[in-house]
Amino acid sequence: MLYKSLISLYGSSLAGKSAPTDDLVWHFAPSEGLRLFREYALDALQQAKVYLLDHLAAAYADTLHDAVAKQAAETGLPAMAILGEVKLPAGVVWVEFDDRELGVARFERASPVARYDNKPAGTGLRGYLLDDRNEGYLRITMFHRREGSRVVDPICALLVKRTPTGKLNYDDVEVELSRSMIDFCVRSGDTVEMINGRRTVHQVETGYDLFIPYALFAMLVSPDLGGIIPTETETFTTKDTKTARKFGKSWIVGAQKSHLTIRIGPQAAAHMTERTARLEFERQAQDERNGPIRHWVAEHERHYRSGKVVLVRAHQRGHAPVPNLPTRVMGPKSDVAGFEFPVAEPSSQG
Repeated sequence: MLYKSLISLYGSSLAGKSAPTDDLVWHFAPSEGLRLFREYALDALQQAKVYLLDHLAAAYADTLHDAVAKQAAETGLPAMAILGEVKLPAGVVWVEFDDRELGVARFERASPVARYDNKPAGTGLRGYLLDDRNEGYLRITMFHRREGSRVVDPICALLVKRTPTGKLNYDDVEVELSRSMIDFCVRSGDTVEMINGRRTVHQVETGYDLFIPYALFAMLVSPDLGGIIPTETETFTTKDTKTARKFGKSWIVGAQKSHLTIRIGPQAAAHMTERTARLEFERQAQDERNGPIRHWVAEHERHYRSGKVVLVRAHQRGHAPVPNLPTRVMGPKSDVAGFEFPVAEPSSQG
């Protein structure tokens, strides 16, 4: 779990016990700002209610995002406004999922976000730390450990401001840059353009996938749990805690001992199966429209406006017929496996 890695890394660094090979940022570019951030992050992680989505649950929540994004494009409303007001289950929440597996699922189902990709784009583990303890804003910090790399502190966080009535306004978001991470990037030899690029990518990824934790929170309070099954799972075992006490690792002793693992139930599994079948029908139907069945074209002349004449020899054109595929393939309609949402009215709250 990325959650456990962060608890161990930040606790070790603040106690002066981390190794340079595991904690490059702390040893290469130490600063007071970095220390303050890690003190905040460790405290928040220890207090957080922790959720871990398995790869199917994350993919299921993401199909909800696809459906909402389509409706948002049709109505002109923000995706978060269509989802509605969703409250966090605790003052501080941690939601984690495997971004690599999510990228594979997006690519295989031809999600709009992966439409122009030639291979799955996700990599590593991703976790959202949502801190709702401030009256003026919600702090959103996204941590991403890419595959085969160390944990690196985030280059920025998002602060979602509140309206005078206390509601979150997703049209009023401040990007809070990490000065310590910018300093680390500069010392590593990054140019201004490279740093801006890192910040932009992190900001966009944070904002887009923020829908996944909120979809989870919405399903957790629905009467049927939205097709998901939460199961309490041990995070730090009794042996882990005993060893931590023995070696003075108070950061592990003070962390949450368990988390909720989120899996999909029969209802969600049926939806995913139906969606996969529909996409396959659509793919076959598209293949059928890709051109005529393979046939011979007789030798002929091709005349151009310039007066040029070209002799085209006899050749074959078209695609070889697919065995047992009818000339017209009919599958489930696109709205059969869709999510239903109440009609949302535009509002000044965003």
